[in-house]
Amino acid sequence: MVEEASESRWGLAKNTLAGMLSPDNFHTWIEPLKISQAEGGRLVLAGPNPFFNNWVKTKFINELSAALTTAGFEYSDTVEFVTEAASFGGPESSAPAQEAPGLSAAPAASLLPHSGDRFTFENFVVGNSNRYAHSAAQALVTGDLGADALFITSDHGLGKSHLSLALGRAFQQSRQRPPHVFYLTAEEFTNEMTHAIKHGLMEEFKTKYRQACDVLVLEEVQFLAGKDKIQAELVFTLDCLIERKRKMVFTSPQAPKAIPRLASSLKSRLATAVLSRINPPDAETRLKILQQKAKAVNFNVPRDVLEYLAERVTTDVRQLENCLVSLRAESQLLGRQVDLDMARELLTHILGGDGPENGLNLLAIRDHVGRHYQVEAMEMTSKSRTARLNEARAMGIYLAHKLTSRTLEEIGRTFGRSHSSAIYACHKFEQQLQKDPKLAGRLDFLHRKLLEA
Repeated sequence: MVEEASESRWGLAKNTLAGMLSPDNFHTWIEPLKISQAEGGRLVLAGPNPFFNNWVKTKFINELSAALTTAGFEYSDTVEFVTEAASFGGPESSAPAQEAPGLSAAPAASLLPHSGDRFTFENFVVGNSNRYAHSAAQALVTGDLGADALFITSDHGLGKSHLSLALGRAFQQSRQRPPHVFYLTAEEFTNEMTHAIKHGLMEEFKTKYRQACDVLVLEEVQFLAGKDKIQAELVFTLDCLIERKRKMVFTSPQAPKAIPRLASSLKSRLATAVLSRINPPDAETRLKILQQKAKAVNFNVPRDVLEYLAERVTTDVRQLENCLVSLRAESQLLGRQVDLDMARELLTHILGGDGPENGLNLLAIRDHVGRHYQVEAMEMTSKSRTARLNEARAMGIYLAHKLTSRTLEEIGRTFGRSHSSAIYACHKFEQQLQKDPKLAGRLDFLHRKLLEA
């Protein structure tokens, strides 16, 4: 029985979280949580299923810990999670079926989280970096992929989970009788199998995944590295699913052949999937992502601020969203208008600085590069497009982008070019660097000279 005081503090924590998170995030991921235990130095929260708990721990643990501390919980930094069905049973519960949620032979519902319309194909921002993966995922649902399995690879934070959840929901909505879609991480699969072995439930486990499963979505396959027994069971499971022509989706930062300590038998099964990689989004796609996420929470952000964030935060979509959340919080809490100065301060805090400026400014960079190429400032900003001027301009724009915190729109103006022209110049220059060692040498020389200056 949870004490009334703890329930009251949990209510205060939820009120705090309601102000920190978007309404969609709060109602989807926080509202369903309940207190299971709050005594003896332990704070245990109960969620509806293992995936739900893992998602909260991954996405919202910082906000949750802060809210719990504000509400007066002394051990908020060591919060634990259990599934709701087992939350009041404990290790000696008389209801073993509740200890292993989802181990029935014919589960009534899928393991997909109740996240509303958040993770769908429609609100997945498509760009050059993810267009093939997005198309392949849709083709798997419609049956046009030419295979029954898809393996999505990307670094963390680029949209693997969004596409995987969108796949699961699309499968459920495309059939008159919704299929049993099992969505879980490789770690959760491992934990569930370990639990089944310990409690004599392996037959139920096998029946669930080999017979009752219509669509298997298994995230973070690399977690299975070195776990021989788990890999062997998964091989048998995949054989059954392949024979029954069931759909499968796998994700990992690496392709199957590149995952260390993965059995050749498992690699060969995973190799039957169509391999699709998501690369880091380009500047245009990052801008679209920011615009969509700002619109979703009714956050009015000036375009130059969004462009600045899109230019500087280049590798992680989650970090882009983090920047928006932080800007919104600072604007609301301090009553400040969102502008470029606020964005620059934010990136200095989040990224530990956004470039080794060392007193450099755009004019100094333009003049230094101009002297190296023996061209005047008037020529650098002119419409002339000789080979020498084109290289000098591109070099200057690229160095300014790397060495200062100025936006590409500001940099472009300094070199007499539009925002779009500056973006194109940077992109083309990066491509040329890969092909021309002499150009890379000139860049390195000018880079060092500018920092020395």
